[in-house]
Amino acid sequence: MRKLCTLLLLIPLISVVPLPAAAPSPIAGVILELEITDPSTSDAPQVVRTLVAGQNLRMGMPSDTGANEGEMIFRGDRREMIAIDHERRSYTVIDQETLESLMGQMSEAMRQMEEAMKNVPPEQRAMVEEMMRGRMGGAAPGGTPPSELRNTGDRANQHGYPSRRYEVVREGRVTSEMWVTDWENVEGSDLARPAFEGVAAFVKELMTALAENPLLAGAMVNVDPYAHLTEMNGFPVVTRDFADDGSLETEAVLRSATRTDLDPADFEPPAGYARQDIGGR
Repeated sequence: MRKLCTLLLLIPLISVVPLPAAAPSPIAGVILELEITDPSTSDAPQVVRTLVAGQNLRMGMPSDTGANEGEMIFRGDRREMIAIDHERRSYTVIDQETLESLMGQMSEAMRQMEEAMKNVPPEQRAMVEEMMRGRMGGAAPGGTPPSELRNTGDRANQHGYPSRRYEVVREGRVTSEMWVTDWENVEGSDLARPAFEGVAAFVKELMTALAENPLLAGAMVNVDPYAHLTEMNGFPVVTRDFADDGSLETEAVLRSATRTDLDPADFEPPAGYARQDIGGR
């Protein structure tokens, strides 16, 4: 009886002791490693890792110094993109709300500029418009010329992958070429494909919205590596980007694709990083 009474007295204490939080369960994913080479330098190639699980993707961003200065996380389950700046220990989030706020601010800036230009003499107005065109990469206000994907018909084995060659052409110039293999040839493609195609759709929506603003349209040239992913119906195992004079700027080669379990935290900003809003949000 004494033991029973003692146990009954301990029950309230036991009930309020917090249990340790269970660690998130690992999730099935795949890691792809791409080797980035810049022929204009003697630096060793950079290895960029892309982690994929479910609808989510995390990609390292190559830098001029070779340091891991930034990463990009695409959260397909939340329809948002997270840009991470390791140097500043911060991150920004691009989602529909952010985009609408940014576009609103840019539209207001355009309205104010047009109002201010009403009384500007034609010669000075032409100078301002030319200056703006230069800042926008030479694109005319109102939109960026779309790129075109061309299937060259060339086929070859590239780094162990049977591939077909495509060219991306803008305004008559080949801006890049890609050797593309069928998805099923890439290890873990059943896991990777939905996330990559989700990124392609998200970026396409983003680019379409930004291209409607003449202040941003020119800046959008050559910043969308996913524009033709769905058209190619495969994964680019070799991507070469070319300068205006046709010289090779960078080459990216898929070196490995490996199935593995990933931590859900891999698809969140690092702990302790501060969120930075865009456009004052």
